[in-house]
Amino acid sequence: MPPHLPTFELPSLSFGWLLIASLAWTVIRPRSGLAVHWGMLIVAAVFDQFRLQPQFFSIALLMAACVLDAGHRIARWSLVSTWVWAGLHKLLSPDWFGYASHWLVARSGLDADSTYLWFAGAVAAVELAVGVLAIFRPRWAAPACLAMHLGIALTISPLIVNWNESVLPWNLSVAVIGSWVMLTTKSWRPAAAWEKAVCAVSLLGPIGFYGGYVDHGFSGVLYSGSIPQGLITSRTGTHPIEGWGDLHVPFPKERRTIRIYFEQVAMPGDKLHLADPRPWLDDAFYALDSQGNAQAIDRDEFLAGIPVDSLERLKTDEGVALAGSPNLATIEFSGVGIDSRRSLFELQKAGVRMVRRAEDQPIFAIEFTAENFDPSLLEHVAHLPNLMQIQLAGTSVQDEDLSKLVDLRLLTGIGLNQTSITDRGISHLSDLPFLQHIECEGTSITAEGLDAVVKTPF
Repeated sequence: MPPHLPTFELPSLSFGWLLIASLAWTVIRPRSGLAVHWGMLIVAAVFDQFRLQPQFFSIALLMAACVLDAGHRIARWSLVSTWVWAGLHKLLSPDWFGYASHWLVARSGLDADSTYLWFAGAVAAVELAVGVLAIFRPRWAAPACLAMHLGIALTISPLIVNWNESVLPWNLSVAVIGSWVMLTTKSWRPAAAWEKAVCAVSLLGPIGFYGGYVDHGFSGVLYSGSIPQGLITSRTGTHPIEGWGDLHVPFPKERRTIRIYFEQVAMPGDKLHLADPRPWLDDAFYALDSQGNAQAIDRDEFLAGIPVDSLERLKTDEGVALAGSPNLATIEFSGVGIDSRRSLFELQKAGVRMVRRAEDQPIFAIEFTAENFDPSLLEHVAHLPNLMQIQLAGTSVQDEDLSKLVDLRLLTGIGLNQTSITDRGISHLSDLPFLQHIECEGTSITAEGLDAVVKTPF
């Protein structure tokens, strides 16, 4: 994956040796070297936003704390913000109390099903407690900082989780320098006016993450989930936007960087689903135009066209002719949406059966039973955008519950046998463009009600 996400129309340039040179200069001339190093970091990130890795900027700030009094104070409030918001984001995140913490516990080799909720609550509470200590009793926070970050470094090391080694140097740096910063803080109160401003920005700025105004990497969002995801649909299949690769760093998943990456790698006609689990922000859908620009489209435009896996069957001359197009490249294909990780986790935990056509394919069918059905689970079903079939036969589903399914634009069939659903219930589904079959034996659904909802395929 090419890690080139330019802020402007800029070429891809390597800054590796320049950054190393600036670090060497910092050893010789700390003050001027720090200025040069910060300049290199900022310019490098402007040329390629893939370099917006918060751990590297935080290490540079810890370096400043060792040289400048102002750097010491700024570093302290930066650490306070990181710890306080790392805890708050986790406490506010359904994903942290779901798949995110479950995955970490399972990867460590423990029984995740019975321990992940305790683990999630304990980690969030410890981070928040250390952050509050760092505000009012910074000296007391010093040993807590040392223990916490050494513990994190051990956890993510190859000895336990073996994941995201790019933050190992940062955790070790915070364990040592962060503890020293807390231990040498003279007063917990910010003194100068500029320090009060730094304190306010550090403590309040991360709120902007929920509106998409502040990057998650600079808002203390550490492993808590709830960040944007991107999935590109092209003629060759689907391509999730991830990082790692040879650089061994995560993709800086922000709405703008996902869109920029799409414009860098996609071909005209390709589509992007940008899924955002934050409650203040909606999902976005894009198609790449002939000029290489991502154009916003609505959900129905995103899903319009033939399935991508059908393109293989149209690559013969006969197939193209049957499709009514002289050129395969002119055939519009439908986008594939991202199945919500939160929804998949909650449905799996409830024992709901979910079906894929292949391991790397999205969920296309789902089946509830009388034992595992809960109306609240339908809110998670609504976040499986590729769903085509739902089986609810014999469950306690009610008319108003079906209103939660109105965004399932690809739904073709739903099983409602032996339920209390009436015409009023299925009327919620009347706008679904492909709904062709409703099983309704043992219900109060009438023929007139079906005619008003079911679509004729041809």
